Amino acid sequence: DAELSRTTFEAVDVLALVEALVEARGKRGVNGDCKLTVTQDGPNPWPNPWPNPWPNPWQVPGDAARLERVLENLLDNAVSFSPPGGSITVALTRGEELVSITVTDEGPGIPPEAREKVFERFHSLRPDAEDFGQHSGLGLAIARTIALAHDGTLKVRERPRGKAGASLEMTLPAWREEEAE
Repeated sequence: DAELSRTTFEAVDVLALVEALVEARGKRGVNGDCKLTVTQDGPNPWPNPWPNPWPNPWQVPGDAARLERVLENLLDNAVSFSPPGGSITVALTRGEELVSITVTDEGPGIPPEAREKVFERFHSLRPDAEDFGQHSGLGLAIARTIALAHDGTLKVRERPRGKAGASLEMTLPAWREEEAE
């Protein structure tokens, strides 16, 4: 936590970060038989003749290594809870002031009463029969700490149209050109 407070943030292209991470995970074989898909939904094209205020709409101020750790934790969590052959989607959405990255799986989901508890240190919501040896209960707590240190949020979202699975969304402030000056 203390180290994060001393970090100088730079422009991080989260789309490039996500795509590189998904490719690297595939090469390392850590996704099991899950299929990972990356989608993006940016702002509408900026009307001419004015210049586009978002030369790179996927940039956020941050520490790339820390943001990668958040994404790695979210993907590890999604793979861990996904059924065999399950699909995991990493969806990037750009608004006027924010960039959101949502990781959605097809696992059992997170009950409403546990949606804040999963971010507590050493909390793990697992079936009784599952081996706890590989799960510390720290991944989502660490991920939220990093998101908050980036002036962002990390929360559990409802799955669209009542589908099964978990959906975790990290929202970060978008990079502003004046931050570069």
